[in-house]
Formats: sequence, structure tokens, C-alpha cells
Amino acid sequence: MKIHRTYLIILPLVFFISCKGHVYRTPTASMENTLMRDKSFYVTPANDFRKNDIVVFNYVGLDYVTKDKKTGQFIPNEHKRIYRLIAWSGDTLYIKDGEVFINGRHIPMPPKAKTDYEVFSKVHIDEFEQNQDPYSSDIKQNGDTLVYTESLTGEQVFDYEQRKPAILAVKRKVYPVNMNDTDYARASAAGTWSADYYGPLRIPSPGDAIFVDSINFKLYHNIPGILPGKNIIKEKLYFVLGDNRHAAEDSRYIGLVSQSKMYGIVK
Repeated sequence: MKIHRTYLIILPLVFFISCKGHVYRTPTASMENTLMRDKSFYVTPANDFRKNDIVVFNYVGLDYVTKDKKTGQFIPNEHKRIYRLIAWSGDTLYIKDGEVFINGRHIPMPPKAKTDYEVFSKVHIDEFEQNQDPYSSDIKQNGDTLVYTESLTGEQVFDYEQRKPAILAVKRKVYPVNMNDTDYARASAAGTWSADYYGPLRIPSPGDAIFVDSINFKLYHNIPGILPGKNIIKEKLYFVLGDNRHAAEDSRYIGLVSQSKMYGIVK
């Protein structure tokens, strides 16, 4: 069976409030394996945040849960999203070959985080073929070698690397830059802006002046009061990433999150 990846669907991690205060459930895979899909977790409301916190914030956009009954299309509304806090005002962020750097320092992937890998094998791998995800899985055959594309944790990568000689190699898959791709929240037309090549981006601080145009509007559009033209930043800004790096509609796509939109921390 051959399954070819033709496009990548990016899903946000939105969630529902249960009947008990701050208990939430995750309907998507954006934070796997840190927070598993359809599992419950607790959120503590907060005003003070630290880097590496898993944070909850308010966002207006498609929630990929609510559909219009007539058209079947997703409906934009205000909902809560959850991602990992990576950087904030004053920081310079750069993503190269899928690796994150903040102020020049490499930030390792969280222990349970997932990203895409190619697994080269001489035998069929049952767990890949029996649990195909149409959005993050792919199987190709190159001669007598099977090449699987799968979203894996570091621990899973190590496990497959030990399965020699059946497993020939496990290589991280990095997606190329498409200079005409407008899906990403870019600071300018210059530089590289994709899921695996992003920035460098200096995150503005309160008091900084920015000029908002059609190119960078997606980066700043979540900030209250932002308009085309010159703007003065009035509050702290945050950059968030999903732990499932190739299945998360995070700040690379929706832009920066302002302090007034922040809600709480997953405990």
C-alpha cells in the first residue's frame, strides 16, 4: 500500500471547557505527545508566564470544531488555544533546519515533542501501515527500500535506530522554503519564512514603533488596536509553538500573542 503526501494540514489545538471550572479536553494533535488528543488537563489562570510554560490564550479565528450547518465550512469565532511559550518581547527568534534558536542559543525540543522523520527500512513496519494518519504519514518505495514519513518523538527515533539491520536510517525531514507562500506570519518579504526555516524575527517590546503593512499584518493582527501604518506596541508580546511541530497552527501561522490575550498555564 502506497500513501503519498500531497499537502500538509495544520491543526490548532483548541479545546472545550468541561462542567468543572478549569478542566479542558484536547480534540487535536497540536501538542502531542505532551498533551494527548481527547485527554483532559487543568489550566490555572495567570498573568505571569515563563518560557517553556504550556500556555492558554484567547484567539479569534477558525476553531476547526464549529461548522456552519448550511455550508459545512468552519466558522471563525473567539476560542482558546494552547501552545508552548518559546519567546517574548525583546527576543530574537530564528528557526533553521527545524531547530529553534532564541538570542543565538539553541532551544532543544521538549522531551515528548514530535516532528517529522523519514524512516528507511528493508521490511514493512506494521505500526506505520496500520495506523496511517492521512495528514502526517507517507509511504514510498525506492527500489527494495521502503521510505516512511512519520511524526515521531526523540524516544521513538532512538528505538527505530536500534532496529538494525532492518532499519537502514532515520532522518529528520525538513520542508523546503516556498518564497511565495503566504500562510506564514512574516515580519517582512526578506528572510526565510516556513515551518522549518523562520526568521530571524525580533519580537517588539512595549514602546517600540512598528509599521504594519500587507506583508507583516498576519504577524501583528492579534494585537488589540493594531492598524495598517505606524503603531506603538503597548504590551508584552509572546511567540508560541506546538510540540507537534508539523501539525500545529502556532505563531508561525497566526502571529504573536499579546499579554491581554493570555489566559493561563497548564498544570
